Amino acid sequence: MIGGEFEIDLSVQRDGFVQQTDTYYYASGRAALYQILRSLNCKRKKVWLPDWLCHTMIDAVERAGYEYVFYEIDSQFKATIAALDRVGFQNGDAVLEINYFGLLRLNETSKAIKEVYPNALVIEDDVQAYWEFAEKENPYADYRFTSLRKAFMIPDGGLVYTKHPMPTVTGKNTFAPLKIKAGVMKQNRGMNGIKDEDYLALFNQGAALISENYDSAMSDDSKRLFAGMDFQKAKAQRQANAKCIINGLEGLGMKPMIEVPDDCGPLFIPIYLSNRNEVRKKMFQHEIFCPIHWPLEGMPVKKGGEMAEHELSLIVDQRYGQQDMDKIINCICKKS
Repeated sequence: MIGGEFEIDLSVQRDGFVQQTDTYYYASGRAALYQILRSLNCKRKKVWLPDWLCHTMIDAVERAGYEYVFYEIDSQFKATIAALDRVGFQNGDAVLEINYFGLLRLNETSKAIKEVYPNALVIEDDVQAYWEFAEKENPYADYRFTSLRKAFMIPDGGLVYTKHPMPTVTGKNTFAPLKIKAGVMKQNRGMNGIKDEDYLALFNQGAALISENYDSAMSDDSKRLFAGMDFQKAKAQRQANAKCIINGLEGLGMKPMIEVPDDCGPLFIPIYLSNRNEVRKKMFQHEIFCPIHWPLEGMPVKKGGEMAEHELSLIVDQRYGQQDMDKIINCICKKS
C-alpha cells in the first residue's frame, strides 16, 4: 500500500529534544496559525488568504476572531501586489502565503509586499515545506509555521518561527495518543489480527479532535520521536523518489505543476490531469492512495475550485523507493 497516514515506530524515540531559538511548539499546523493570530490580539481585523488552501485553515482564522478575504494567486502560485490591491488589502493587514508542496521560494514575494505595505504582517505557511522552514530563511516574513504530523512518523506538532512573542500553552493534547496508537497499529498491520479498519478508525477519531486542541502543546512523545528522526536521510530519500517521478513523467510527456528545485525535500509532486478522477480510481485499485489538495468543502475559491477538479499529489515521501515510484507512473501511463 502506498499512502495514508504515517506508521509510527516507537523504537526510534530518543531523549534530548532541544527547543530551537525563536521557535514555538504547538499541537498542529492549525494550532500554530491560531496561536499566531491570537498573539496579535485582533489588532488586525482581517486576514487575507490565497484562493487555494485547506478549509481547516479557515477554522483556525475564525476561532482566533478574524474575518478573512481571499486573494487570487498567480500562475506561479504566489501572491502579487495587483491581486492584493484588487481585493482591498490595506497597509497593516495580515496576509498568508502558502509554500505549496515546499517547492516555492517566497522571499521575493514577501519582500515585494513589505516594500509596498511596510506595516503588513506576512505569515508564511510551510506546512508542506519542513526543510524550507528548518534550513532556509525569509527575513520578510513575520511568522513562519510548519507541521510534523503529515510529513513524518510523528503524531502531532506545529512549529512557529518568529522574532515576536508568542503565547505559552498548557492544554493536554487529546488527539496525539489516538494518532500514536493508530500509527503503531499500522506499523504492525497484519500481525496479531490487526486490520486496516482498526487503525483507520483511530486515525479518524484523532483527526476529529485536532481542532479542539488549539491551546495544546506538542506532546512529549512527539518530542522524543522528533529527537530520534534522521531528517537528512528522509530528505535524501524524498529527493531520490522525486527524481524517479519527474523522469517518469517526462517519459509520458508530462511535467509537475510546479518546478521542483534540486535542494528541496518534497512530500508530493503535484500534477494536473484532465481525467484526474479516472487516474485516481485506477490507483485505488492498486492500493495507491494519492491525495487531492484540496477538496473544496464549500469554499468559494477560484484556483482552489480548479485544483479540486484536476490536481493530483503524487506521493514521494521517505517510506517508499523506486519500485513504488514506478508503480505510480505505471498507473498514470495506463489511464492518462
